[in-house]
Amino acid sequence: MNLNQAEFVLSAASKAQFPTDRLPEIAFAGKSNVGKSSVINKLLLRKNFARVGEAPGKTTHVNYFRIDGKCYFVDLPGYGYAKVSQAEKARWSQLMES
Repeated sequence: MNLNQAEFVLSAASKAQFPTDRLPEIAFAGKSNVGKSSVINKLLLRKNFARVGEAPGKTTHVNYFRIDGKCYFVDLPGYGYAKVSQAEKARWSQLMES
């Protein structure tokens, strides 16, 4: 697999927006601000391809990156420490569970 052939595909805010092409998905999940997006950037040898931020809660949607047309890297919102409303945390939870 050629990691240099990476492209941002979409930022999904609901299950209805998830890709339907059935490529394998490699999901990056974990607590807020632990470096999920940074790991994606390191693997792809790109700076800020997956957007990163100092404060927890930068990733608010499910972000899909197609790798060499063969699979997706999926950057998920973090959980635990983001300074967002309870309603937003509930939305993230529902989004990831779907």
